Amino acid sequence: MKMITERFLYHFFRYLVSIGLRLYYKDIKVIGLDKFPRDNPIITASNHPTGLMDVFLVLYHVKKQIKFTAAGGLFKNKLQAAFLTSAGAIPLYRRKDTPNEMDKNVESFENCYQELESCGAIGFYPEGTSHPEPWVNQIKTGVARLAMQAEDRNDFNLNLKVVPIGINSLKPGGFRGSVFVKFGNPISLKKYNDPYRKNSVEAVEQLTAEIQKEMESCTFHIKNNTLLNLIEDIKIIGFDELKLDYQNLSNRAAKHYIITKILEDKIAWNEKKIVITKLNSLANKTSELKQQMQQLGLTGHPFKGIITIVRFIYLFIISLLGLPFALMAAIGNVLPFILAKNLGRKIAGKDISLIPAARLMSGLVIYLIYYSVLFIILEVFVSINISLAISLYLLGGGYLTLWYWEVLKTFTIVSRKIYYWFMEKKMMSELIGLREKILIELSSLLDVS
Repeated sequence: MKMITERFLYHFFRYLVSIGLRLYYKDIKVIGLDKFPRDNPIITASNHPTGLMDVFLVLYHVKKQIKFTAAGGLFKNKLQAAFLTSAGAIPLYRRKDTPNEMDKNVESFENCYQELESCGAIGFYPEGTSHPEPWVNQIKTGVARLAMQAEDRNDFNLNLKVVPIGINSLKPGGFRGSVFVKFGNPISLKKYNDPYRKNSVEAVEQLTAEIQKEMESCTFHIKNNTLLNLIEDIKIIGFDELKLDYQNLSNRAAKHYIITKILEDKIAWNEKKIVITKLNSLANKTSELKQQMQQLGLTGHPFKGIITIVRFIYLFIISLLGLPFALMAAIGNVLPFILAKNLGRKIAGKDISLIPAARLMSGLVIYLIYYSVLFIILEVFVSINISLAISLYLLGGGYLTLWYWEVLKTFTIVSRKIYYWFMEKKMMSELIGLREKILIELSSLLDVS
């Protein structure tokens, strides 16, 4: 009965999360999911930029049920503990958080072993804490130790795989942002059989280093400050004209990932420091252009002639025609939106990394209650068909409002481009020229051999 309840809660929760993520993020792209083994015991090792949202993103894409490990402190609240336990979460107690409960880890690790021995999956975030920076911190040895010990209990015949996962976002946890999830190559433990028996500590360190390396390959992992600043500035000036193999990816976070990895490789392997010199020069020019564009409120290509004018006319018509529909939808959705935003902030408390997940889950609950109550109230005054139609319109109106807001933001930027082109043509020509030089240099840098 317990197993049935656990599976039901897990899949019900996964269904809710799938809805929430599609509403929360503007664009989600995943690659490498085909590498995820279906018939092996699995330990996932992911970076941790956005708290619980990282858990949501993994379980949303992976069909196999994953039991995620969670900090023991989260189980202090009885209601929260009951939900986490019933959903299959496994508590791990850390000395810095719960020093008096470390002995409970014996039972937790035994639960992990049994789950793996039954061909299950355990989710880990081996950095230990969540952080928004675009790199992987030094990971703990816990994943490697658990994996090795599980194999050792089964004479290294368990065929366990460690799957590295990278969660990449241009603005971690940002509402209506872009996120790119990459599943890396599964790591087999077969080759560690002899090393582990000879020196278990050294073998664990070797596996930890391999996991670290694979996790870094799946994420931005920008440790070079110049490169970090360059990637941040490229977000503003745009790079759509670059002729690169994006694997048909429209996801902006995925494109940034590809550019970052190419530049990281150039920096790592070029011994003459030619790349670093060019990178510094390019970063200075890009920073100068970014500052000028930000002062003007512009992003992307400053002006594309007739294309920009046609786009302005199109956006103007769409903005005008969509205003009454979006306005009505916005009025109908503003109350639950504000309630979910504030409630999520309150639930997260001082832990900023929990805010996105708390708002997502609060929004799902509040909107469900809100539309149910709204339908009941409307039914009192109008027919059931009309009340249903209004409720469905407002429900879809949430999407409409978000879309219309994006249209307005784009229209504002395009309007500025039109204005500055006709009022400050010399300045705009200089910006276009500087941007073209930057993209040529960037393209050349990406092609350096």
